[in-house]
Amino acid sequence: MSAVRGAARSFRRHYGARPIHLIGLLASLAVVALAVAGWFEKPLPSTERVLVWFAGAIIAHDLVLLPLYSLVDRLGLGLGRRRSQAGPARAPGWVYVRVPLLLSGLLALVFAPEILRLGNSTFETASGQSQNVYLLRYLLICAALFACSGLVFATRAAVRRRTRSSPARTPRRRGSRAP
Repeated sequence: MSAVRGAARSFRRHYGARPIHLIGLLASLAVVALAVAGWFEKPLPSTERVLVWFAGAIIAHDLVLLPLYSLVDRLGLGLGRRRSQAGPARAPGWVYVRVPLLLSGLLALVFAPEILRLGNSTFETASGQSQNVYLLRYLLICAALFACSGLVFATRAAVRRRTRSSPARTPRRRGSRAP
């Protein structure tokens, strides 16, 4: 048993994470490899379009989106900083805005053509349905994301407040038994 633990510690020291992380990474790379291999089974014009789209997505993310959402994150952290603080900015509530904001932005990016009703006639011809419902559904999903995040924040704040106001307990030492 100690040999297994020693090997696990050695692996973690060299790799930087647990073995399950490496397994998950390799599984993700296998899925991506299968998807990319499927792209190249199509005729040449399709492959060129995919490569152009992929290059455009990389450029759009790295040159436009990453600086934009990094700036929004820094601004959000800066709003939570008190003027008297000299250390790094800490905004405890910002994470509860950051997560639904990120998910809402991702949904907007993925479903922008449907939300903005671009190509409604083509969409309707292909599916028999209209794009009129996407904006409302997107707004409802965003509202639900922010509401759930707000509920989690309120719950954790109440628990934090309750633990601060409860009488201080004497911490037990390791190995001591309760009376």
